[in-house]
Amino acid sequence: MSSDANPDPGFSNLPRPIAKQPRNWSSRFIWIIPILALLVGIGLGVKVILERGSTITISFKSGDGLEAGKTFVKYKDVVIGVVKTVDLSEDHKEVIATVQIDRKATDFLREDTRFWIVKPRITASGVSGLGTLFSGSYIAADLGRSTESRDHFAALEIPPILTQDTPGRKFILRAPNLGSHDIGTPVYFRQLTVGEVVAYELDKDGKGVSIEVFIHAPYDRFVTNDTRFWNASGIDVSIGAGGINVQTESLISVLAGGIAFEGAPPSYDAANNLTETTTPQEATTDTPFQLFPTKELAMKHPDARVERYVINFKQSVRGLSVGAPVEFRGVIIGEVLSVSTLIDPKDFTIVQPVVMNMYPDRLHLRTQANGTPFPAPKNDEERFKRFQGMIDRGLRAQLRSGNILTGQQYVAIDFFPDAPKYVLDTKKKPLELPSIPGGFDEIEKSVTSIVKNTDKLIKKLDEETVPGINKLVASDSPLQMDMRDTLRELTKAASSLKKLADTLDQQPQSIIFGKPSEESK
Repeated sequence: MSSDANPDPGFSNLPRPIAKQPRNWSSRFIWIIPILALLVGIGLGVKVILERGSTITISFKSGDGLEAGKTFVKYKDVVIGVVKTVDLSEDHKEVIATVQIDRKATDFLREDTRFWIVKPRITASGVSGLGTLFSGSYIAADLGRSTESRDHFAALEIPPILTQDTPGRKFILRAPNLGSHDIGTPVYFRQLTVGEVVAYELDKDGKGVSIEVFIHAPYDRFVTNDTRFWNASGIDVSIGAGGINVQTESLISVLAGGIAFEGAPPSYDAANNLTETTTPQEATTDTPFQLFPTKELAMKHPDARVERYVINFKQSVRGLSVGAPVEFRGVIIGEVLSVSTLIDPKDFTIVQPVVMNMYPDRLHLRTQANGTPFPAPKNDEERFKRFQGMIDRGLRAQLRSGNILTGQQYVAIDFFPDAPKYVLDTKKKPLELPSIPGGFDEIEKSVTSIVKNTDKLIKKLDEETVPGINKLVASDSPLQMDMRDTLRELTKAASSLKKLADTLDQQPQSIIFGKPSEESK
């Protein structure tokens, strides 16, 4: 009997083993690696997208200094972007640079943000961008303040003098012309450099120039509503009774120009008392000011009273120009406005009208009794009466030489008691101030009179004296015969003197003992 048929009864209660298929874990771990790689890639892509920021375009006139992948965009020397591509515009007139801006610098995409290329430049205000000689050119940015955003910008051709965060204020200066000023021209306050010219443009009517200056803080608080600006370019040389006066702000202003400003000087009344003035207030941003040619004109007080007169000169006014001073005994009381010529067609009488403005308040008239200020006329009637009274006492205008070398003349107002009478015509506008010939005119008349009298004298000598002289010097005249006899006598006397000299030379003792006899000889 086989063993299978008769199993051992001792092993019948044992559990039977069950065969199971073993698990293959290695095949499942293989899919984890690509899944992790995919997740890492997605994370890196999202990070790149989030950190990449925004893409903008900047247009330039030239591609000089631009290179894709190497030209960076910087703000305060910190990189905030990089140039990705450099291409020409569709019309080929500009260069378009595509710039990738960092995510942290997306607030630079404002409407008034400015961009420009930084490279070595030499201007009147100095040298800039020397560091780019080693590091290469880059695009500089100036953060704007606008709330509007944009993604296309036009780069500045010239780097701005100031950035948006520079403390200070801007002011506008009005001038008839630009002169020697340019972007970067310094502005001085008491010979300290406190600002510069940042922009200029021609006025819309073409009659002047507007110059924009920036005054740095804290000096901008010294610009008040009575501040005076003037042209400080070059050297101001003036010659007066005290000698030669030379004024200049600095060597830079001599070479590159400059603008200076100060507060208005104090004013005085007719009694030389300081007039009360209100405290000047700080000027607001973009306040317009007049730019004067010189400091003297800037600091001149405005004249409250202006009276216009005309003087009809009958002599030459050569050397008298517009702007020439009108003086009263050395005090400038006016200036010449125009010089012209009038001809009367009836008798061809020629006069040369000189129109001038006079400023009576400059005289500071006071009475001799107690020194009180001389009151101004209350109305035209009182002014005409006072003016006629001064004319009756000899008030006249006269041309005088201001400079012998240049021939410049000025109008002098003074009293000439011997002047002919003159009646003021109050209907004329402007009033006519009578004149008398100048000193040179009187000298010229005197010289002309002397020349005429000399010609008459010479003519009289030719007609009367010369014929008589001719008769006297004729060969058969008694005078000539007497002169010949006189000459013969003089010849005999000379011969006798010669004999006497020879005798004294040979016998000097004869002057004591006399002439020796013939025997003693």
